[in-house]
Amino acid sequence: METSARLREGWPSLLLVWAMLLVASMAIMQADLIDGLHIVPIAATLALLAGWLLGKSVFSERTAHLFALFYGLFFVTWLVGTTLPYDGPWRERVLDLVGRQVEWVQKLIDGGTSRDGIIFVIQTTAVFWLLGYVAGWYTFRRTQVWRVVIPIGIVLLSVVYYYSGPKPLLVYLAIYTLLALVFVAITYLSGEERRWRNEAVRYDRAIQFDFLRAGLLAALLALLMAWSLPGLKASADVGEVLSGAGSPWRSFQDTWTRLFSSLRSYGAGTSDPYQDTLVLGGPRTVGNTLVMDIRVSEELPYGVYWQAITYDTYVNGGWRVVESDVEPATHFPDDGPLNVPVSLSREVITQTVTNYLPNSSFLYAAPEVVSTDRQMLVDATYDEAGQTLVTALRSRLILRQGDQYQVASRVSTADAASLRAASTVYPQWVTDRYLQVPDTLTPQTLDLAAQLTTDHPNPYDKAIAVRDYLRVNVDYNDQIAAAPEGVDPIHYTLFDLKEGYCTYYASAMAVMLRSQGVPARVVSGYALGEYDPATRNYRVRAVNAHTWVEVYFPNYGWIHFEPTQSIPVAERPDSATAGEGLTPPVPLNNEERDLTDDELADLERANSLLDGVDPVRERGLLGNVAWWQVAIGAALLLVAGLAVWVANRYNRGVEGDVGRSYLRLGEWARWLGIPWRTTQTPYEQADALVAVVPQGQQSIRNLTRQYVLQLFSPARATDADFDPYSEWRLLRPVLLRQSVVKFLNRARGAKE
Repeated sequence: METSARLREGWPSLLLVWAMLLVASMAIMQADLIDGLHIVPIAATLALLAGWLLGKSVFSERTAHLFALFYGLFFVTWLVGTTLPYDGPWRERVLDLVGRQVEWVQKLIDGGTSRDGIIFVIQTTAVFWLLGYVAGWYTFRRTQVWRVVIPIGIVLLSVVYYYSGPKPLLVYLAIYTLLALVFVAITYLSGEERRWRNEAVRYDRAIQFDFLRAGLLAALLALLMAWSLPGLKASADVGEVLSGAGSPWRSFQDTWTRLFSSLRSYGAGTSDPYQDTLVLGGPRTVGNTLVMDIRVSEELPYGVYWQAITYDTYVNGGWRVVESDVEPATHFPDDGPLNVPVSLSREVITQTVTNYLPNSSFLYAAPEVVSTDRQMLVDATYDEAGQTLVTALRSRLILRQGDQYQVASRVSTADAASLRAASTVYPQWVTDRYLQVPDTLTPQTLDLAAQLTTDHPNPYDKAIAVRDYLRVNVDYNDQIAAAPEGVDPIHYTLFDLKEGYCTYYASAMAVMLRSQGVPARVVSGYALGEYDPATRNYRVRAVNAHTWVEVYFPNYGWIHFEPTQSIPVAERPDSATAGEGLTPPVPLNNEERDLTDDELADLERANSLLDGVDPVRERGLLGNVAWWQVAIGAALLLVAGLAVWVANRYNRGVEGDVGRSYLRLGEWARWLGIPWRTTQTPYEQADALVAVVPQGQQSIRNLTRQYVLQLFSPARATDADFDPYSEWRLLRPVLLRQSVVKFLNRARGAKE
């Protein structure tokens, strides 16, 4: 082997490749996906050394790769074995690792879920061994810079893109990009220096430092310009395209999460509109952003909404989720249905949800959810029997734009007579949490609640009475001011403003029912949205964001009630024989009145949406982009166009010169794996290339002949009418086609 301290490629190349590998491996360590990843930079370093030594050796390519395989198996097994949580003999450790890998492959084939974290450590270490070896080989044996830069960059980019935790991994991507650009520049200079030495061209050795400095400055400038560009906003159009064309990718993602379910997940950086608190805090603006599409088997009744989170405690003018001592439980699809309390008169519906939010965690679905094909985090408490009382369901891995999931829900079909006859003996967990009434509730509110419910003997009719009062006596207005300091928002809505929106309606109904011994809670999510009968699809937008009330009935579970005036109400049939499911909406406030200017504008907007014209989109793509961002973008386009022009001029300069054209023939020959030995005559070299690319025979021989004439003829000149660039216009497509054929043949051979 060649172990001289003087590298043909230069020590900067070795250090830069090592730094790129370390940056990628440090990024995956910082992601903290699982314990044991500290061995990854060690594996990458050892692999780079192996690639360097084998690349400098006299071994053939096949022999060197075989050695690398054996070295890789040894070092990966040894490194991973040191992370095992026991100190048994190495024979037992190796057998344990092999057994785990075999079991993982069986689950891959059978569709099972793997929860063995060591598998990710094994395979990640193996990937970085391969990256390190490939980087060393294509730097020190066959100089192909993009085969070094691109694989490492793809792995790093995938880690940065899918990581949603608190650590700034984007910095690692920026550092890697800087190192890669400098590496490309240094590698190019090394190649040029070899060519200059072969052609006895004199040059200043200090050019290395100048070139490195110029490359570093150019890379920094490119990074700064890229950093200043406006971020790409989430696009509903892109999301819709992805949802239709991304099925193979989504299938891969689902398989990934199934086979590496032990990885840690993070909830940071989500764009969820709902949190663990819901404040009655004045006006709201929801916009018209596309949130999701939900496909169902048939149109659903108005009483079904898309639930996100439930609130149980009202205090200080807002709602919050009861604090639980239990961490959110991880539920896997093959764990079976959720262990929720059984309720009567329920019908299972299946929904296929396509998410359009860029980073979402909630799994939206009709209540009550029993199963899903997603790994999920279950926010819940538990009753006396250990059954799950769900507060919210979140995807264990953040949902990206275009992601899909399926969920099954048990929707209530209970009739009014059954609910009126339901028991009023509530479980302990219901009375503990859902009869809570705050001290801030005013006597006027309590008196109104008693007045509305006193003539009704059962909770169902009490709920209907309160609901109907709110729909008739409180006008819908989502631009109301917040309640004054020291005034309860519910009292302010009922007796002062007599206006409000869904959060105020639901809050007033829930606390008034609680004050009369009827357990109730507030739920947030989305109303049904716009239904398309042709596709059996509900399109849900931000404007459909909604909050409603659920009342608990023993044996029947939580039943939805709609107190908000602007939302159609669904009346349940009087008895099971009166009809199936829920009846169409019955508006309770039919009083005629003139529309306000704002309402006319809203109506005009709705009509334009129905006609397929979205006013938000019609404002144009630059509505939210600053002028300086547009200017930078235009400057970058100009620079890119200039770079293309310069590259084209350079290319014409190379292919328009006979001597440089012949050198380019040699570069194509090496790319195609054709020997191009200095001991051969130009005609022998041309014959070797023609044997592989017979379609380009005429142009190859013409270029070679003119090169010989220029170099060895007495006149040292080519034919006067010869144009090498015209020959390249014919030859270039042939060489490109041959390169593609070679790549496909290699891929096919590797697969076989």
